Order: sequence, then C-alpha cells, then structure tokens
Amino acid sequence: MPNFILTLKLNTQPFEESNLNKRLNIGRQIYNACLNELNKRYRTLQQSKEYKKAYKMTKDKERNKLFNSLNKKYGLTEYSLHGFIKPMQHHFKKNIDSFTAQKIATRCFKAFQKLMFHEADKVKFKRFGEMNSLEGKSNKTGIRFTDNKLKWNGLTVSVVIKRNDVYAQTAIENNKIKYCRIVRKLVRGKNKFYIQLVMEGVPPTKYNKETGEVKHSISEGKVGIDIGTQTIAIASNKEAKLLELAPSINNMEREKRILQ
Repeated sequence: MPNFILTLKLNTQPFEESNLNKRLNIGRQIYNACLNELNKRYRTLQQSKEYKKAYKMTKDKERNKLFNSLNKKYGLTEYSLHGFIKPMQHHFKKNIDSFTAQKIATRCFKAFQKLMFHEADKVKFKRFGEMNSLEGKSNKTGIRFTDNKLKWNGLTVSVVIKRNDVYAQTAIENNKIKYCRIVRKLVRGKNKFYIQLVMEGVPPTKYNKETGEVKHSISEGKVGIDIGTQTIAIASNKEAKLLELAPSINNMEREKRILQ
C-alpha cells in the first residue's frame, strides 16, 4: 500500500509553542541517552572474544548469523533499546507517551546501524535545538489528529485547513491516517510548527485554482532518456530537453587538472 504525506500548519499560541519546544528537547535527551547506551554496548561487544573471532571469519551466511546472535546477546537490537527507554519515558510521561518514546529509540537505532554496518564513521549526538521532529506509531494513541486538531498528552492545538484547500480536505476525508509527525521549521527567523499526516493510499489529484486544470497530469506516449555524467537528455513526441545534473555543484575538473 503506497503512502503520502500531508503537511498542515499548526495554529499555535505562545504557551503551546513553549510546550512543543519542551517536548522536542525531551525527545532530544531521550535520543542522546539511547545513543550513549548503544555506544557502550557496542564497545563491550567489540572487546569480546566472540566478536573478534566472528570478525575474522569469511563473509558468508554463518558469519552474519553469528553477528545477529551477538547483537541480541549484547543488547544491540531495536527491541532491547525499547526496553532501555521505559524508565526514562515514565519519568517524562506527562510530555512524551510510550509510543513516541519508542519511535525515538527506533530512530536512534537505525542511525546507529549505519555505524555497525560500516556505512558511517560516527553517529552524532543532537545538540540543543537540533531535534526538530517527533512522531507517533498510529493515529489512535500518542500524537493524534482528530477533529481538525492535534491532540497529544493533554495538549490540543488547532490545525490550519483553509476552506478552499480541496486537496487537504479530500485527503483527510478519503484516506486513512497511519501516524502523525510534529515538525518544527525555522521560517523567516521564527519557529513555525506543523503536523504531518502520513496517509495510506494514493494522494488526491491537484487542480490549478485559476484554470481548474489538473496539475502534473500524466500523458500517454513514449519518452526517451539518455543519462550522461553531467547532463540528462529527455525526448518525447512533443518536446526535447537537455538538463544539467546537479547544476548547483561547481565543476571541479579544471581545478583538478591544474593540481595534477
């Protein structure tokens, strides 16, 4: 089942913004605590004789199976991390529900997996103000969207849906909400808050308000694409285009030739 995201602005008052900022910072503290714990567990694993033996093995299914077993033994699993945050979440239960806390732990674990799989050299702790989103697991508990409002642990905030926003109204009416995400964005030097509804299904059709025509309509016919190192050529029965790949990136070839 495909998903799409509907982003809506929250009509926040100063005290509500203060509350949301507080919860985002608590989320940051939980994330950092999870990361600190994973670092400890990973160092303990790496120092074990079992790990050193497995590391020297030929890369095959048996080696992967052994690593998975060691990860479970040393608590390097998503499920184990969920258990670790339970006491912490209980301490912050007035602000962070258990499902949101679990999603924070999952987010941290997925980032740490990149280190474990040697896809990253380091996983950074989040500094103050760097945690800009929190999400729930479903629209039934925790962070919820109901009656055109955000409802979360005693906090109720109105959501801005314009009368002429047919797209948003149609999406909410016809699609099931899987879960919600709170997002903080810096807009013109001021923090603005949004709720993102992760919806099941296909997004509604968008129409041009002035002409009534379908936006981004799908045509029929064949299209040819030729991808080069710096450009991409597109040709159809109606038009042909030559587009530059990553136009904002400076071409360093001349500088490289000079250095060589």
